[in-house]
Amino acid sequence: MPSVVTVHDLTHLHHYTAYHAAYYNAVMKPLYRRCAAIICVSEFTRNEFLNWSGMSPDNVFAVHNGVSNTFSLAAADAGVEYPYVLYVGNHRPYKNLERLILAYAETSLPTSGVHLLLTGSPNPRLQTIAKQCNVESHFHFCGRVDGASIAKLYRGARIVAFVSLYEGFGLPILEAMEAGIPVLTSSVTAMPEIAQDAALVVDPTSTAAISHGLERLNFDEDLRARLVNLGHVNVKRFSWDNTAAATWQIVRSAGKAV
Repeated sequence: MPSVVTVHDLTHLHHYTAYHAAYYNAVMKPLYRRCAAIICVSEFTRNEFLNWSGMSPDNVFAVHNGVSNTFSLAAADAGVEYPYVLYVGNHRPYKNLERLILAYAETSLPTSGVHLLLTGSPNPRLQTIAKQCNVESHFHFCGRVDGASIAKLYRGARIVAFVSLYEGFGLPILEAMEAGIPVLTSSVTAMPEIAQDAALVVDPTSTAAISHGLERLNFDEDLRARLVNLGHVNVKRFSWDNTAAATWQIVRSAGKAV
């Protein structure tokens, strides 16, 4: 039976252990090569997958994820009593959260009353960094958040910061744009492809660049307004209906080829 498989990223080749990389090379690569078609969620991931797998480009497709209008329809009422920079995602090292905290601590945001809020459970490693930077009173975790609550968190944010070192797509970028919130993101991997000109893009390996970006997005109201408007235009490129239609066309073609 022909298989069509979606590949979201190849993170395990870069940011996990040598055992993960060996497993992908020894087990996953031969399995992928047996598939009738591979769907990648970005052109970046497609190109990386082609270079790694050696598969024919004719059998590997880029189909973007979509974004829900839930994020634009939610009320900006997350129950948070202070203005905040929001990060949404896990706490794995490649998410670059240590550098985000260091950059935040170098800005005037803490003294301006703007806090840094992360999803997920409290992380002792990150809490230690915040304490060392003397921003622990402005650094918070909001735990696991359901769909309705995350939309409210986005809508209530001052800035969404997503300065990861590696992403196969970067869905929080679009969720923030759909919510009407300015975005700070990275200049590497798939993130520029997804953000286009609708986010402030910085070098994620530079604490100074991240810090400067946070300052600009917090205090430059013209920049904030421009990016919000561009974000509303950008998200129109990403529809789950279009994703479904493109996926189904690939599935049908794979079935007819049998």
